[in-house]
Amino acid sequence: MLALFGAGSFAGVTISGRIADRRPVPLLVVGGLALAAGWAAFALAAGAAVPAIVLVLVQGTLSFAVGSTLITQVLYAATGAPTMGGAFATAAFNVGATLGPGLGGLAIGAGLGLRSPLWVSAAMVGLALAVAGIAGLRVRLNRMEVEVPR
Repeated sequence: MLALFGAGSFAGVTISGRIADRRPVPLLVVGGLALAAGWAAFALAAGAAVPAIVLVLVQGTLSFAVGSTLITQVLYAATGAPTMGGAFATAAFNVGATLGPGLGGLAIGAGLGLRSPLWVSAAMVGLALAVAGIAGLRVRLNRMEVEVPR
């Protein structure tokens, strides 16, 4: 299963690399929504072998397509400090890589079942999409502000 996730990861980086430079926002929005839906589908189908195997590949693909696109967008945005931008992007992913299993373990420990980490994953992606949406809206609103002469 780990090798299958790895194959999906390779596919995700390869596919997103061909799309992300031209259409990063649609890739992030569609990929992020699909990633959240995939974790929920995985939670629902985890008891059946074939859907679970397919979803391991799909989630590996989506995770690395979205993740690598996010990192490239950070590097494009941080042209004045690409090393710092890359460091912050990597740190953010490491925080998520720590919080995810921790929260998943807490969910299992709270008696929510062995599928609960999949629901935690779906919720974390949903939260990330909400934060990104709010940040995008704030950027657009700031651009629309017209400076009033004093």
